[in-house]
Amino acid sequence: MNALLDVRGVSKSFRGLKAVQNASFTIPEGSINALIGPNGAGKTTIFNMVAGVFPPDSGSIVFQGKPINGFRPDQVCAAGIGRTFQIVKPFAGLTVLDNVVVGDRSTLAACGVADKDVPPGLVVSGNPARNHREELRERALVRRLPKLLEQIKELAARVESLETSANHRP
Repeated sequence: MNALLDVRGVSKSFRGLKAVQNASFTIPEGSINALIGPNGAGKTTIFNMVAGVFPPDSGSIVFQGKPINGFRPDQVCAAGIGRTFQIVKPFAGLTVLDNVVVGDRSTLAACGVADKDVPPGLVVSGNPARNHREELRERALVRRLPKLLEQIKELAARVESLETSANHRP
């Protein structure tokens, strides 16, 4: 079985504090895995390095045979790794269906995102029995997607700013 994700010797320090030191693991294709440990063990920091939030100070991260060290979060996502958070933050003002549809491959394609740029494994509801109302709601969401994407970029910039200021506190 091939390695889907191979993390080798990654380390990350914040102002002298070693959050992760020489962590290594391999996730085979088709497997289900867990990263467990006590609070402060570095689990979130490892996820952040894999997701491109923080570059590792050392070591390598290889996804589907290609190095992704130092990729930005959007590049990691485009490579095929999605990130979720413990606290779910749906888009305010959107229905549950609209929030789900945001990640639908066909919706992205309708907005001009090429199929080759959509992360592999993104699930699309290919249900031919969808009713007309759902189809209309999805089309309405497609028209709103450019505004939503701008809101996502603004939110990401705010999060980055908060993380930067938090990392530079005395």
